[in-house]
Amino acid sequence: MRPQIARSVRTLGRRANSSTAADKAKQVAQEVAENPQVKKAVDSANNALNQAQATVQRVAGPIGEKVGNMLGSYRQPLTYNWNVFKSLWRQVYQAEKLAPPTSLSQWASAYSQIFSAAASPAFWQKAVSNGQAAKIAVAGVEAYGIYKIGEIIGRRNLVGYKTSAPAHH
Repeated sequence: MRPQIARSVRTLGRRANSSTAADKAKQVAQEVAENPQVKKAVDSANNALNQAQATVQRVAGPIGEKVGNMLGSYRQPLTYNWNVFKSLWRQVYQAEKLAPPTSLSQWASAYSQIFSAAASPAFWQKAVSNGQAAKIAVAGVEAYGIYKIGEIIGRRNLVGYKTSAPAHH
């Protein structure tokens, strides 16, 4: 075995066998999972998802059947992919302990941290030096694109707003 590979394997083995970090991570995960607020947030999110699904099924029942019949052979793969997406989203939501903020102070502190970092020149110097600037730029372009798609949907037109007034030149 090459010395570089052997060294990497040994290092990974040491990290995997490190009981202090793994034990601490397990302990923190267990404490978070046992937290009643986390359980309550996960339960409320599941209830909200189930209620939303029931409402959509109730409202779109006959329409959904017509659309489903129009899809023909595409219906089954689309339904399957939707169910996979729902399942994955639920797993990610639970695994990442995602929950809406329970108080306004949590929301304010999170955004104040973001804004203070964005206003700091040291943050941007660090981002440029370690390559985070490209990721930030991509996220910004994505956010702008989502905003523009929302504008198009809101206008119900690709360019401009529909008006009844005559155009002036």
